[in-house]
Amino acid sequence: MTRKFNLNSRTVTAPIAAFTMACLLFVYSRTSIQAAKRNAQRHREADGGQISWRNESLRQHGVLERPEDQEPVKQLVLGAKSRVDEVVGKSNSRTREEDILRARMGRKRGE
Repeated sequence: MTRKFNLNSRTVTAPIAAFTMACLLFVYSRTSIQAAKRNAQRHREADGGQISWRNESLRQHGVLERPEDQEPVKQLVLGAKSRVDEVVGKSNSRTREEDILRARMGRKRGE
């Protein structure tokens, strides 16, 4: 005899909820790790290339100025944007040939 498989909302909901929680945990952990790396890099740059525990202690006690604070999501967005700019190339300037062509078409520089 074959066993019947009972497919209803109760048997489907638990696996979907578990999968959703696992996905959220994965994204949260990746985001937190990347934010911590960016924070450490910012502190390293503020100390001149290597983390100085003395300077870090002085920062925590308000004696030294902290590096600029950013939210983790904002850090990720700015980091992703800078990576895209590196890949695509950030050239907003037009070449001389483009300017000549635009002048012939009657378009101004800002269009």
